[in-house]
Amino acid sequence: MKKQTLLFCFILFSSFPTLGSPVDTTIHGVTIQFSYQPSIFPESWRETPINAWAEKIVPAEISRTRRIMEKALKKYPAAMLQENLKAVYFLKRMKFFNVGYGGTNSNDAIYLTNDGLSMGYSDDYIEQTFHHEFSSILLRNFASSLDTVAWKSANIRGFDYNDPENGVGAIRNNQSSQQPDTLLAKKGFLTQYALSSLENDVNTLTQNLFLPAEEFWIFADRYPGIRKKIVLLISFYHSINPIFTDQYFRKFSAP
Repeated sequence: MKKQTLLFCFILFSSFPTLGSPVDTTIHGVTIQFSYQPSIFPESWRETPINAWAEKIVPAEISRTRRIMEKALKKYPAAMLQENLKAVYFLKRMKFFNVGYGGTNSNDAIYLTNDGLSMGYSDDYIEQTFHHEFSSILLRNFASSLDTVAWKSANIRGFDYNDPENGVGAIRNNQSSQQPDTLLAKKGFLTQYALSSLENDVNTLTQNLFLPAEEFWIFADRYPGIRKKIVLLISFYHSINPIFTDQYFRKFSAP
């Protein structure tokens, strides 16, 4: 089974339920929930055409997932987390629009799947997906802080992001690879999925800022379009909190 990352961002306001299981926890002020009930999803997600569906994460994955989230959340200042993120929900699988998702987000919550190492849900995959989704929340909350005109100017001339469904269509059409691609990097894009929307382009670069693929900084230093976007993205994060600098992010690639 092929897992998928962010397909569509639901810009909705929702509350999150009270902790319902002894395995649920709080890390750096953020609720991490492993118990499942349909009410974790906003009501409108549970209705047609979204038809939210999920399965509870298997207990054997909970301890590993906690460790991954400890590592991921430590990369952000506590105040930044508390002001922008209330909860992260972990599930075995989930679907929206009858399409499998690896992650998605509402205005203050993130929903992630973990179906085990044997299904490809490595520590790096799960952590990258968290950063990917959190960047969507920040992009909405601080929209004016990203220079989108300059961002688009880093793309090849005449390019238009090609998925009106903001990623859902890319998944359906099997155009959602998150592997860094040399040919695309020459055109200003890190991965195939980045072609689907500006937000997904931002998400893809962000997940590699916080947990870089082996070739990420090589691409950043080699390809002008990628480098320009990274400079803009670091400036965006720096405007939220001055801890975020080029040097801060490059340390995550250290062995």
